[in-house]
Amino acid sequence: MNGIARIFAFLLTATWLTAQETKPSPTPATNPEALGEAEVPTVKDPAILAPKLKEQVDLSKTPSAESLEFPQPPGAPDPSKAPEITEPLPGDEKTAEIIPVEGTISVTAKENGLTVKAAVGNLIRITLESNPSTGFNWELRDFEFGAAIFYSSDLVARKAGNVLFGAPGDTVITLQAVQPGRQDITLVYRRQWEPPDQVAATFTFTLEVTPTP
Repeated sequence: MNGIARIFAFLLTATWLTAQETKPSPTPATNPEALGEAEVPTVKDPAILAPKLKEQVDLSKTPSAESLEFPQPPGAPDPSKAPEITEPLPGDEKTAEIIPVEGTISVTAKENGLTVKAAVGNLIRITLESNPSTGFNWELRDFEFGAAIFYSSDLVARKAGNVLFGAPGDTVITLQAVQPGRQDITLVYRRQWEPPDQVAATFTFTLEVTPTP
């Protein structure tokens, strides 16, 4: 029995050695270690990777966009023969001429319903008591450029310093007389978020502008 066992063990060992000798070694593509050590070939001249052109193109001889001419479609008008536009186009607004300031006319609540006279160039400084902390403030109503134009709007404290919360102040709206004529000026005291017809007070006067002396 010992002899048979030795022969069987010898045959197994020989078979295992033969299998190890005939087993293929891993290729660089399947061996991770071989991939890490493989060197990537470098190309010194990148031009060899691009396809060669049949002829060399000289970009300096290509025409610029400014020199390109596009043919006009049949029946199109010649832009060089178009008439000059001298009248205002739809939507164009006439800008008011800048008039130099010449003095100031003061308007207060005492002038409510009266006519205020001014000359072209005068500033009309309208001062009315207000309290913006309550949401109310004075604003022009249905004002259009005519004898006067809007100049500025400010809130002024009754005493020196800033306007305190809850304390009354003065709303100062300034207009400028720009041409002779008469114009009705209306201001309303209201809250911005309330309906336009819901006002707490109204102040109106007629502005009469005469030419500058």
